[in-house]
Amino acid sequence: MKKVIIRIIFLILLILTFYTIFMFSSQVAEESDGISQGLLRKIIDNFPYTKNLSEQTKLKLVEHGNPIIRKLAHFSIYGLVGIWIMAFMSTFQTRLYKKWIGSMIVGVRICYAR
Repeated sequence: MKKVIIRIIFLILLILTFYTIFMFSSQVAEESDGISQGLLRKIIDNFPYTKNLSEQTKLKLVEHGNPIIRKLAHFSIYGLVGIWIMAFMSTFQTRLYKKWIGSMIVGVRICYAR
């Protein structure tokens, strides 16, 4: 019974993460870009080494750092999918290689479904 509850929790977390990916993927480019620039701007404005820089320098940091923030966001969300898939698969009594194969199939399928 305990494994079933844990399995359901991981499945819910996985579905919520898939929903988050879907919501971000359905945004238009300008909206998505604005969110990542806004996040980066908040980081720059609060980080001790960059918060006292000139406005022009901050704008350059946002412009150059935006692709990095976007790649980190993709890496993080798909990394989280991998963690949830492997955690879900670990609730089954199968060999480790079968868990890895199942996780890889689901993960690759999700990445290419976009």
